[in-house]
Amino acid sequence: MPLISFKTDDELAVKLKIAAKHKGINTSAYIKLALKQHVDGDLSELTKNGLTVAEEQEILAAVKRGDYIGPFDDVEEGIQALKS
Repeated sequence: MPLISFKTDDELAVKLKIAAKHKGINTSAYIKLALKQHVDGDLSELTKNGLTVAEEQEILAAVKRGDYIGPFDDVEEGIQALKS
């Protein structure tokens, strides 16, 4: 598992410890939980084209890998490719 470290001010460190204790977990687990919730929320936001950020990033990664089908001459050709 990758290790990520960061520096923070004393006030935030105290708040993190208090919040973690309230949840009954250690500070590291609390930070991981909070970051996961925040990142998942960001990735589920819709972009201007109606896709989620995660969907858009996957499409861009697929194009970069060359892992896609098309282009198509018309809609029917695209639909047939999806069915196959």
